[in-house]
Amino acid sequence: MIEILNLRKTYPHQTEPALWDISFKVAENEQVGIIGANGSGKTTLFRLILNFIRPDSGEIRIMGDSDLERAKKYVGFVPEHQEGLENFTPQELLILSGRMSRLPKEIIKKRAEELLLWSGLDKNRNQLLDSFSKGMVQRLQLALALVHRPKILLLDEPMSGLDPAGQQALRGLLKGLEGFTMLYTSHNLSDVENFCDRVMIFHQGSIIKDLQLAGQETDIFTIETEPAFLKILGKYPEIEIRSQGQNKNSLKIEFIARQSVMQDLIAECRKENISIRRLRSRSILDDLYARYVKNE
Repeated sequence: MIEILNLRKTYPHQTEPALWDISFKVAENEQVGIIGANGSGKTTLFRLILNFIRPDSGEIRIMGDSDLERAKKYVGFVPEHQEGLENFTPQELLILSGRMSRLPKEIIKKRAEELLLWSGLDKNRNQLLDSFSKGMVQRLQLALALVHRPKILLLDEPMSGLDPAGQQALRGLLKGLEGFTMLYTSHNLSDVENFCDRVMIFHQGSIIKDLQLAGQETDIFTIETEPAFLKILGKYPEIEIRSQGQNKNSLKIEFIARQSVMQDLIAECRKENISIRRLRSRSILDDLYARYVKNE
């Protein structure tokens, strides 16, 4: 669905490229998260795919087509910010989007009605966006991206700036989408894990990690307990211990294990009357992000 071949982009007056010869492919119906620090090249990649800017070298193919203007019919885009729409209504924008996609008039009217109901904005159809909350605007942006029934969705930080209610509403819409190939950029790792089956970590214009999340069953656990816990841990040779420290009465240990194994460990602690003073967990993705991004 998406092929990126040796893509490089340097902005004027900058000595270092925003993207360094990156290459990857995205299969049909694959949901790929892209994470990285600000300035790592995520937004530049989207601008190149959408043909807003041109690369220095390399090639982009959408559905096998390297003519990106022609390929836009396959792509829907939800930006982090959108300005200049304040004096329009949702209905006006949906109709305009349908016309820009060259849909027949009867299809435009039908799609506008469907998407107003789907996004929960049917009662606000004639209300100016100037009075909308950020959550309402983002729901409309998603609806606009879907007017022409694209096969590919590009979501650039769609949750940014939303309050909890707005995030919940937008998550509900995204969770209900089926049959889309998706690129999703976000700093919220839990959203990436919820919506994506693969994640790429961008760093200084390069892809430094490409990880399959589908089927990922292990987490990183930190537990504060009694030294006797080590005897229980010894029954599970597949557990990878990352660090440990102990004295006569206490043990603090970090290890990688499957969630099901952690449940077995807790059950054994109860059976042996070993107290667990504190237990924390974080995902492998969170660990990778901390290693490659947060420390920069």
